[in-house]
Formats: sequence, C-alpha cells, structure tokens
Amino acid sequence: MTTLRKPTGRLYTSNLPGLKKLNKTADRLLITRAGAEISNVEPVRALSPSPELFHTYLDEWKDRPDKGWWPEYERRFRRELESGEKRTALREVYKRLLRGQDVVLICFCKDHRYCHRRLVGEFYGEYGVQAEELNPVTVEQIDLF
Repeated sequence: MTTLRKPTGRLYTSNLPGLKKLNKTADRLLITRAGAEISNVEPVRALSPSPELFHTYLDEWKDRPDKGWWPEYERRFRRELESGEKRTALREVYKRLLRGQDVVLICFCKDHRYCHRRLVGEFYGEYGVQAEELNPVTVEQIDLF
C-alpha cells in the first residue's frame, strides 16, 4: 500500500494589499491573471479564468450591485479547472507544496469571496491543503457595501 505524502508547504491566497500580512517571505508568489510588472512574482496564467469567462465578468457582472451572478461564475470556473492546462498548473503548485515551499496565489480582486483565487485555493482541500486568505473581507467591511 502506497502512502501519500502530506504537503508541508503552506498555501495562501491574497490580493496585493494582503501580501504585507505575510509573516515571512513565501517561497513563491504566483499571480494568476496579470501583473508581469510586479517584481518577484511569477505569472501562472493557466490558473486564471479563461478570456471568455473573464470578459463575461467584466462586461456583464462586474458592476452589478448584487452577487447573483457568482454561482454561474463559480460553476464555470470549477469546470475550467478540469482542463488539461489548468490541471498541469495545479499539479505544479502541489509539487511545490510537497517540497515544503510556501506558495501565495495572487489576484487583484478586493473581495476573496468572489474571486477565482479562492476557488483555486479550495481545489487543494481534498488533497489535505487548506488555503489561507491573507486579506479576508471582514464583517465591518461587508457592512460598508
């Protein structure tokens, strides 16, 4: 019987302001959409939403005051995570975690609850990895909306 190794690296999700909350420097900062101009950040475009899904969000959902669109976004993005390119990128992140590297998945969205970075982080739950959001939306912030 083969025993699976448990990853020893930590997985974080964050937007840019949340990075200052890291207690130490992560081994890898991975941006999942744009941001090649940010130093010390490795772009991993395969973990971002498809251009079609991203443009649907920008054109149809972004400025809506309610979040009724989120279940459809979540369903579509989770389906995209099943694609070959995204699976390969997910495996590469997992290998880093197995090697004991800490990884931060970065996106620009303010609210992690409605961001693909949360969905990518949750993907690893079934493999024994719990992603920690570095800049979670608080109850006080929710009351402001």
